[in-house]
Amino acid sequence: MEHAERPAAELASPPGHKRSLHSLIPLAAAGALALVAWGFAWMQSQNTLNEASRTSRSLSVLVSLSDVERGLLHSDLQALASVLNVEPVAPIPWSGYSLQDQSLAELKLLTANNQDQQTRWSQLRLALARHQRLLETSVKLAERGNQEQARRLLNRQANASRVSILGQLRAMTHEEKQLLLTRSLRMNQQRQGLQVLQALSLVAMLLLVSVNLVLLKRERQARDATLGALTSSEQRFRDLFENASVGMAITPLASLVPGATTLEANEAVATMLGYSRSELKTLNLDSLCDPEAPKNHAAGLASLLDGSKPSARLVQCYRHRHGQNVWVDEGLVLRHNNNDASLELITIMLNITALKTAEQTLLEQVHYTRSLIETSIDPLVTISPAGTIEDVNEATVQATGLPRGELQGRDFADFFTEPERARQGYRSAFQRGSVRDYPLTLRHVSGSLMPVLYNASTYRNAQGEVQGVYAAARDVSQVKHMEAQLRTLNAELEARVKQRTEDLTEVNHELEAFAYSVSHDLRAPLRAVDGFSNKLLKLYSDQLDSEGRRLLQVVRDNAQRMGQLIDDLLRFSRLGRRELQVEAVAMEALARGVASDLLASESERRIEFSCEPLPTAGGDAAMLREVWANLIGNAIKFSRNCPVAHISVGGAVEGNQASYWVKDDGAGFDMAYADKLFGVFQRLHRQDEFEGTGVGLALSQRILHRHQGQIWGEGQPDGGATFHFTLPLHPEPPACPADPA
Repeated sequence: MEHAERPAAELASPPGHKRSLHSLIPLAAAGALALVAWGFAWMQSQNTLNEASRTSRSLSVLVSLSDVERGLLHSDLQALASVLNVEPVAPIPWSGYSLQDQSLAELKLLTANNQDQQTRWSQLRLALARHQRLLETSVKLAERGNQEQARRLLNRQANASRVSILGQLRAMTHEEKQLLLTRSLRMNQQRQGLQVLQALSLVAMLLLVSVNLVLLKRERQARDATLGALTSSEQRFRDLFENASVGMAITPLASLVPGATTLEANEAVATMLGYSRSELKTLNLDSLCDPEAPKNHAAGLASLLDGSKPSARLVQCYRHRHGQNVWVDEGLVLRHNNNDASLELITIMLNITALKTAEQTLLEQVHYTRSLIETSIDPLVTISPAGTIEDVNEATVQATGLPRGELQGRDFADFFTEPERARQGYRSAFQRGSVRDYPLTLRHVSGSLMPVLYNASTYRNAQGEVQGVYAAARDVSQVKHMEAQLRTLNAELEARVKQRTEDLTEVNHELEAFAYSVSHDLRAPLRAVDGFSNKLLKLYSDQLDSEGRRLLQVVRDNAQRMGQLIDDLLRFSRLGRRELQVEAVAMEALARGVASDLLASESERRIEFSCEPLPTAGGDAAMLREVWANLIGNAIKFSRNCPVAHISVGGAVEGNQASYWVKDDGAGFDMAYADKLFGVFQRLHRQDEFEGTGVGLALSQRILHRHQGQIWGEGQPDGGATFHFTLPLHPEPPACPADPA
């Protein structure tokens, strides 16, 4: 600070004083310009306010004229009501005509500065007085009973008087509107001028501020230039010391003896160690070190004091005020005076606790990763771009029988029965980035072989460059053994399948023969039973009583039902062997066609049938027609007892499948027996209630299953039933005909 007096002397010198006086000239000029602009702005604002007052007075005149006209009209209406003996809507007292008088008084005051309007006002007042007398005269005539004379007076003289007064009012209104327009235009011009003056005032103010700023800047530059290099240097160091993000501590050399407590530290050190700066001045850095950590700080200081090093770099562990460890990377420098005498120790402190923590975490991760590699049961290796082994795990040692030291640095291909194939494997990994399930045979030092599947991929460094290949081998000895067993089993299975296919073919032939026998041999006795029973009824019915005829009819009905059962059973059997002819089926047209055919035979019943738009599905059109016929036919049959049957058909697309439903309001069924709906010959109603064999729903279910679809029913007794079925939107290719069993 020995140079601090010279800048002060320079600031008081005459040259600087003259420079300050010259710098005031632009400031004074800018101030004068601002004062002139403000004066003109004030005068213009006063003119604008005066013109606004005149404009407001013109508006008030127009309002007063309107009030006079309204009072005139009210007086005329009151007089007319009195003459015609009609009760007025809003009575106005005759005495004084307060509305006109008050408005006229206001009008006189408002037009006091306008001689022309004052003249018109006087004429208007006289005309209103004459008109008032006419109205009073007409009212008095009406009160005396001279109604006709009063009306003539109102219609002639009063009307002419009113027209004259209204003309005068309109002339005054026109005059005042012209004045209002002129004053409005003048006020707008003055307002614009005021805005220009305000803008000029703002410019002058900005100019004044700019000049002031320029002058202040020049003064500050002159003052800074007069400060010595020592002051600037010290200020820079103080700014660095106070605002540095790293910790900085200054310790006088005399305070470094044991027990000394003088320490100056910046805010970064206080934040780092958890103490306030005032508290740090009573402490010593050595006293804040972790007692369990090495005392590196003292060793670094010793190397500085003996002159062996100009600075020292060390890592020290401190104890935070709240107990946690703080790792610091320290730089130590001794500050000397001109006589090379040591004065102060400057300590630069960088908090590396996060780095230490990350380092510890990384070491733990490395240890964890290494543990995983070592505990893996699969041989793991890393291969360099040259093809040599860089690292192996314990499983590789066990698989080869060689110690880790002999494996590292060897060619990877040396340990396989096919070395060239092994080289091609890791070269492919380097070229493509990875190799999957690459088969090789690993050779143990004892000569035993191990079939393996290698999976390998490249790994990179921090710059993204390929460093090598990481390869893992999976022992597939058991898999190979199981594959051999599987091949043997497959051969046996193929033989069994062939035998079962031959057996199934024979069974199918027998089933076809049985179907032929059923359709021909069993039908003949049934036809005979039905035929002879019919002849008995026709030829000998007169010899039989009613019970005999009933029994013969029962025989016929059961024979016919037996024939229907045989037909349905054959249809059910043939369905499993029939090949699907898959195509796009217009389900709406198919359902409507089936319903039309079935409803044609029910012309005597009242059936209301509705069909919503149905999505198209893929399948065998003939088989799907059978489904619609069974479901719509059941709806028609089981709604027979309804006076008016309601049957509806609908559908929608749900995900990757189409769903359809047939709903009726017929007999319904109990959901407790829903599992019996689709069994062959299963029925939930008696034969005498509803005819049928119980094969239709079973047949529909089998058709839909062959189309990869589903069918289910919902209902309640006497509450109707709804049958749903689904079909894939994109069915798979038809499979082979199902097993007829």
